[in-house]
Amino acid sequence: MLQLIPYGVAAVIGGLLGKKFGPVILSEQLGDHPRGEHPDRLPTAMIELVGERLLQEESVILATDDVPLDNRHGNKVLTSEHEFTRTAEISFAVDRSQERSNQVKSSLLRLVDGMVEKELKKALHIEFGTQISRRVKIHFSTEPGQMVHYRLTWKQTSRRGVFYFNVGTERHVVPYVVTFGLSHSVESLGEGEHASA
Repeated sequence: MLQLIPYGVAAVIGGLLGKKFGPVILSEQLGDHPRGEHPDRLPTAMIELVGERLLQEESVILATDDVPLDNRHGNKVLTSEHEFTRTAEISFAVDRSQERSNQVKSSLLRLVDGMVEKELKKALHIEFGTQISRRVKIHFSTEPGQMVHYRLTWKQTSRRGVFYFNVGTERHVVPYVVTFGLSHSVESLGEGEHASA
């Protein structure tokens, strides 16, 4: 009989502690969410991707390399070979200035951003946060008695658009901008168009 007393006391103390601290822990975990749903699981069911609208897609200049070839005093074709290397970053950003995000919790915004990023990665076949490098070797030539200024222009594609989400009963617009790809073009310029050193 004496051996059962500690177990009985422990059960009573455990019951009292459970009544005192149990609801506090539960309220911290669940917050004020309806039906006792966990906040980490609640937003997923509330978010619905409605669609996307492309606003603008254009080439933007990343950098330029200039190669002047002066053959004004030469009597044969002047040739020159140059190798160029350029690295660019594939980036993704969300513009919150137009989003009515004050009423939406940060955990929900992270989920929405993740959905936008996933959709763009799948559509464009790219990986954000990575770098892309290009190396090109170009032969330039200038006829005798002439001076030609060549310009190599590096470009990336910039894409702007919006995704539409239903968050619960509210419609939210998520504007984004993506920069990806790396290409180049070469042009010859007149003497008046030379880049200043």
